[in-house]
Amino acid sequence: MSKILDFTMRQWVVLLAPVVLVLMMYAAFRGLDAWLGFPLGYLCAFILYWLGWCIVFPLVILGGLSGLLDLFRAGTASFSQLGWKVQIALWWPIVFPFFFAFIPRIGNANFLIVMGSVALGLVIGVTEEILWRGVYIRLFPDNVWLNMVYPALMFGLWHLAPLSVRPSSMPGGAVSFVLYAIVLGLSYAYYTHQTGSIRWCTVSHIIHDTLGLGASVYATWLL
Repeated sequence: MSKILDFTMRQWVVLLAPVVLVLMMYAAFRGLDAWLGFPLGYLCAFILYWLGWCIVFPLVILGGLSGLLDLFRAGTASFSQLGWKVQIALWWPIVFPFFFAFIPRIGNANFLIVMGSVALGLVIGVTEEILWRGVYIRLFPDNVWLNMVYPALMFGLWHLAPLSVRPSSMPGGAVSFVLYAIVLGLSYAYYTHQTGSIRWCTVSHIIHDTLGLGASVYATWLL
């Protein structure tokens, strides 16, 4: 109990932020979709999330650009020193989008969709790892519940916002999507917890989202 009372203001803000984020982004996706239509409203809501929550918020919390960039340092172990458990946690996520998204969709994807997916993968992978892994490992370095479990749960729940506009086509719908995101978050958080860095989980996340061919959502613009 005393440890909780000893939390700094920044730590309390970071703990409360995901709840506000989920509610705000749910309203943003619903509102912007109703106002601008799909996919423009959908994209605008994501831009608000990437810029506001995943870049500006961490910049403020971490004390500026140097604190944000420090998240990408090598960490306590080099890539060659990572144990097999950490390696599995980093790279198993690539298997799923490759077989269940990339292979089924690539036949209908043109060059613009592929390049758009690469761009989205870079944006999503970098920004989400800054917020959901980097911020929490910096503010709660010794607390597994608060640098791994809590942000992974909220990372999964945040996806309910975009899912409210574009439902998941996965078996099980939104429930399976959120559960998958939670497991993904826990895997990346395990690497971050072991190393204190978001370098390689960011690389994995970029590849994961690129293979998902997310730009297919904007096919009306890119085909």
